[in-house]
Amino acid sequence: MKTLFKAFLFLFIMVNIGCDNDNESIVIDESDMLIGYWINPVYSDSGTTFERAKRFKNDAYGVAFLTENISLERSSGWCGTPPLIFADFQGTWKRNDSIITITIDNGMAGQMDNHWEIKTLNEKRLTVERLP
Repeated sequence: MKTLFKAFLFLFIMVNIGCDNDNESIVIDESDMLIGYWINPVYSDSGTTFERAKRFKNDAYGVAFLTENISLERSSGWCGTPPLIFADFQGTWKRNDSIITITIDNGMAGQMDNHWEIKTLNEKRLTVERLP
């Protein structure tokens, strides 16, 4: 009986490891490296640096630049009082050289335009500086 249990446990572990989707590689659009999901913002005096991801984290800020100039922002909204509830807000984006204009309708404050200047953009990182 112990041998049967061990065999079942081994099989269960192998199936679960084989079903892990986080091992998939991130698809990068070579024609526009900005397109994709950007998470884990790190703020500094020189700007904000994001990491490229396959998707948003459930309970964390992120921004996505999708094809057809659609943008998504995963945010907890304007109120930062716990418990934070994250939601996706859809908008549009356009790029003029190194300047990105993002228009998001976050529901409460209406449409907001954000202007970012791209400082660094590669396969893994996006660094932007917020413009007034």
